[in-house]
Amino acid sequence: MTGGRALLSAVLALSLLAIDASAADIAARITARQLPGFAVSDPSRVRFGRLDYVGGFEVRADRREVGGLSGLVIGDGGRRFLSLSDDGLMVKAQIERDARGRPVGLSSAVVRRLRTSKGVLSRDKAQSDTESLDVYVGDGGRSFGVVSFEGRPTVMVGPMDADGFVGPMTAIDLPKETRLLQANRGLESVAALPAGNGLGGRFIILAEEAERGAKTDNQPGWVVGGKSPYSFRVRRTDGYDLTDAKVGPDGRLYVLERSFSFLTGIRCRIRVFSLSDIRPGAVIDGETLLEASMSEEIDNMEGLAVWRTAGGETRISLISDDNRAFLQRTLYLEFRLGSP
Repeated sequence: MTGGRALLSAVLALSLLAIDASAADIAARITARQLPGFAVSDPSRVRFGRLDYVGGFEVRADRREVGGLSGLVIGDGGRRFLSLSDDGLMVKAQIERDARGRPVGLSSAVVRRLRTSKGVLSRDKAQSDTESLDVYVGDGGRSFGVVSFEGRPTVMVGPMDADGFVGPMTAIDLPKETRLLQANRGLESVAALPAGNGLGGRFIILAEEAERGAKTDNQPGWVVGGKSPYSFRVRRTDGYDLTDAKVGPDGRLYVLERSFSFLTGIRCRIRVFSLSDIRPGAVIDGETLLEASMSEEIDNMEGLAVWRTAGGETRISLISDDNRAFLQRTLYLEFRLGSP
């Protein structure tokens, strides 16, 4: 019995060490390769559709955890960077800028695993397939983070900790129709709706592709978080899938889209929609702000942030998911919303 107790104690100790290790923050050293231009053949070109290229860089880190980035939030007027990987890791850093305000790299990077009310998020991919991240201010003035999960359609909300990470999260109720989403083409986007119009505390969630058995290619979306959730659809055009969404400071819904084929390679597109068009049963369509291909500095663009500078400019930031693959890159790109 004594030997059995000793063995059990050793196993419990190792388990606690494993839990502590999985919960511990990880410091990462990041270097950046700047992208002086967005167009590969013409780095001096600035205007692309409705957007002006501000700057960008390729992220290179000494930790493998800084990869697979699928969600993005930019705060503090463009200085604070918070990203989410596709396996439940948050990456927090400071955006370094040159004298002209162009982004040139990341510093003070820290990685932390998401937590739920039951503890550190499981490393099991089926339970940690996180795709999108947003931060919003609640009715009481406190900030919250909201995260969407793809494999098992889930949306979780947690308070923002004082250190800038999302705290322990709990799941919110979703319509039963979300169970029909394809396992690897499911909830890719969550966008917090702004307070002040009766929608505060509610969220728009969007699927990457149409659900199983759908009679349309248009992607489904829902407004959730309130007493009466409802569904709508986004008109799918030119083979694009939805990868992220945010409500901008101008009160419009910005959506990032991605397309891939062996003939055309990778493409990405940003469209903007009016929130007033989102009604039960509606099929919404929007204005294209940007469309880019392999002629531009893009990769597997999955994360979107829309924010405002201290000077009042609307900026759009993108992050790419490198799938932690040798031939892909983690890119941070930043644009200014220009006049028509």
